[in-house]
Amino acid sequence: MLPPQWLPVLSVFFCVHPWLISGTSAASILLPEGIAEPSGHIGYFANATGGIEAVDLTSGKVLWQTHEAQRPLLLDGGCLLAQAGTKRNRLRILRFDPKHHGECDFESDPVVFPAWVVTGEAPGHSFTAHWQVQKHHLVLNWEASASYAGETRPTPEEARPARKHAAGTARIDLRTGQVEIRPVEKKESSPLLPLPDHLEKKAQRWQGQVGPHYKVLTLEEENGQQCFMLHSWDRRNQTEQTPRELLRGKQLLARATLDERILCLREATPSPDERASLKPKKTSGRWWLFAVQTGESVGHIPEEAGMHAIAVLGKRVFYLVPGTFRGSLDKPSVQPQILRVIDLTSGKKLWERPVAGKLIVPPAL
Repeated sequence: MLPPQWLPVLSVFFCVHPWLISGTSAASILLPEGIAEPSGHIGYFANATGGIEAVDLTSGKVLWQTHEAQRPLLLDGGCLLAQAGTKRNRLRILRFDPKHHGECDFESDPVVFPAWVVTGEAPGHSFTAHWQVQKHHLVLNWEASASYAGETRPTPEEARPARKHAAGTARIDLRTGQVEIRPVEKKESSPLLPLPDHLEKKAQRWQGQVGPHYKVLTLEEENGQQCFMLHSWDRRNQTEQTPRELLRGKQLLARATLDERILCLREATPSPDERASLKPKKTSGRWWLFAVQTGESVGHIPEEAGMHAIAVLGKRVFYLVPGTFRGSLDKPSVQPQILRVIDLTSGKKLWERPVAGKLIVPPAL
């Protein structure tokens, strides 16, 4: 495993944006390095050996696996749509039928991007994808960029020609496999009404929208302590509900789950009375979870070094932790990752499995 002091440093230099899947709420649920069916019984994950595994989410047992594709995207009619190809400037869409033990019953034509694009992780490259099913088509809105990726800091003459950027849309017909390339689809969005001045001036740690309400998590100071307050502002009626206090303590930290429906909050350091005690309180070292919509507490999970990409599904919490690192710290390497599943009620580990690793690119010297 990487030493903890390396994790925040190296993460700054990850060159690939997370894969973003839109329009999945009705057909699939976003999980770390994968998705789950709406019932929450089966999940599909990018595994540690360059393929995809179908996993029983209750036991962690692998039901079937394939190496024909590398990234699960979303579910359509109960079948898994997945991406094949992450090393070059092209990809294909494959469909797997869970009722027939993951048999592949569809393969699209290749979607081809500019020659410099890499559709997965690569030093100096980023590729962001938004996938959505529209009737009989799978629609991909993509954006890619590239920059100098040498081991030494580039001169302006070296860096300038290495910078590239492109974006576009591809429509894949899920009946014929044909691909239609289109320019970027421009989405018209109505301007949001501004927040009231007293919210704009506060130290905001998270923002999000739930229906007509705009939720804002603020960090406030009171009597020498920090306090997380959840505000709810109705932009249509220009009214605010009574703010709700979520957590109080010293050096408070906040993060949201992958779907941003749950806020994870904790205290970074023990309170003075805990430091003076030989026996730490049971509440230390935990993330406290709160529903964004209501502000109600939904449980807690243990804090672990390097944990990230948290998701909540029913009474189970899924997140990633770094595995044992055996690469070189001065060259691009893959950091292994472990998917860990915790019971939200007891905080106990249910199961864990290795999943796809993340590329680590050290800073240029």
